[in-house]
This record gives sequence, C-alpha cells and structure tokens, in this order.
Amino acid sequence: MIDVLNEDLIDLREAAGLPPFRNRRTRKPAHSASIYRYAQTGAKASNGEKIRLETVKVPAGLVTSRQAVERFIRALTDPDADPSEPTPLQRRKQIDAARTRMAAAGCV
Repeated sequence: MIDVLNEDLIDLREAAGLPPFRNRRTRKPAHSASIYRYAQTGAKASNGEKIRLETVKVPAGLVTSRQAVERFIRALTDPDADPSEPTPLQRRKQIDAARTRMAAAGCV
C-alpha cells in the first residue's frame, strides 16, 4: 500500500517516463495507457501470478509512487521474493515503534 505522506507521488504519465517502463531500443517512454493497464489488470510474473502496480486516488486523479514502481518491478523480476517484505521506510517505522514500546515498558 502506498504511504501518501512519505512516498514520492507521481501521476501515471510521469511513471511512464521512468527508466523501467521506457522502450529498451528507442528509449521512448511507455504510453500512459500501459501504466494504467498495469494498475488495473496487472502484468504476469514468470510464475504466472498477476502483479498490479499500486495506485491511490487523489483529487487530481490516479497516482502511483516511485517506491510503488520499484515494488512492482521487483515483484515481476523476483516472484519468489516475499511480497510482505517491508520497504526501508516501513522497516525504519517498525523499529522506531518497537523502541518506543520497549522504552514505555522500561526495557531500555
């Protein structure tokens, strides 16, 4: 899930210009409809599983994040990876929350 306050939100047209979506030969950006399709129906990983690009609806329209694109590409590239593996930001928050709980319990 996209953390709207801590991730870099971008619209789908901007996502189409990111290096993972550019044409390898011509270096042209993907069409924004392709990115929309990845968000709606997903892309098939090598294990046959459908992987969807995470998006959120904001007043300006449908957006994704650079981190969501990274998670999408990682899931397509390595389908055996644990999908619940936290992002570095999520892991840092988990560690901070655990430290707070430990301090409140008097363990630190």
